Amino acid sequence: MSLSVVIPLYNKAEYIEETLASLGRQTRLPDEVIVVDDASTDGSAERAGVALSRLRAIGVRRVELLRQSDNAGPSTARNRGLERATGRVLAFLDADDCWRADCGARILDSMRDHALDLLVLGYDSLPSGERFPSADLLRRETIAAGGDLHLLPRLTTTAGDPSFFMGRASNVAVRRGVIGHERFVDGRHVNENIDFWYRIAKRIGRRNAGVDRPVAGLLAVPMIQYRILPDSLSHRRFSDWRHLQIPPSLERFRYSDDADDRRLCHLLGRRWLDFAMTSLSDPSACAAFCAAHGALLTHYGIGLPKMREVA
Repeated sequence: MSLSVVIPLYNKAEYIEETLASLGRQTRLPDEVIVVDDASTDGSAERAGVALSRLRAIGVRRVELLRQSDNAGPSTARNRGLERATGRVLAFLDADDCWRADCGARILDSMRDHALDLLVLGYDSLPSGERFPSADLLRRETIAAGGDLHLLPRLTTTAGDPSFFMGRASNVAVRRGVIGHERFVDGRHVNENIDFWYRIAKRIGRRNAGVDRPVAGLLAVPMIQYRILPDSLSHRRFSDWRHLQIPPSLERFRYSDDADDRRLCHLLGRRWLDFAMTSLSDPSACAAFCAAHGALLTHYGIGLPKMREVA
């Protein structure tokens, strides 16, 4: 079983060599590493090229650096890498994160031994100390499969659990063949990962209807060191509420009567609203956000704050 790793890159010169070095330290090297540089201006692409040459020298069968002429965002970069990938198993890695040394081996062993279509990976973060998952909080959603591996018998339902993260820190590996024509939504950078992987989860569910065994799993141990930087989206302050993009799933499933779709959208909408109320710089911007998006949020059963609560 071959493994491809796709890395979208934009202005991460300080980190990209360490990220690629973590792939070179794997106990089972990836077969293919594709870096898609999204028109970086800080020398990231040049550093990535040097690091990719090192990977080729130690035995990675295929490395590729794709360079975009215009900055189109991480979704476009991921899609381009996805379309170039040839491995039977595909994983993404962010350009400032690192894999644990046995991550690639654990991905392939878990997917092969349990005939999994999709595997969610645990992570811990720097410097916040956030760690996913908490096995205790997800006990009702999982089936122990030995060691750190747990099976996910109700993946689309579990996706809406507040303690579950599928897409944060690019923590998913998948059999390339189940992706089909699904792609990340170009130009979106709010919950675009969650939207993509949830659609893949629904596709897997349809493909395996009637199969009496779970085809998704969770490695409940940190396999990814996830770096949260000061300029990350979750730390930014905004003066203009219009800069806060709508999570694509909220629009995609607005007219769905599927309980799992609505559960996920309620969770994402609640998080989106909370983020807006803390990241917008003044009460008038908060009020404008609620006025513009109130109908969408209340559609998913999310109550709006009174403006004196955010003043």
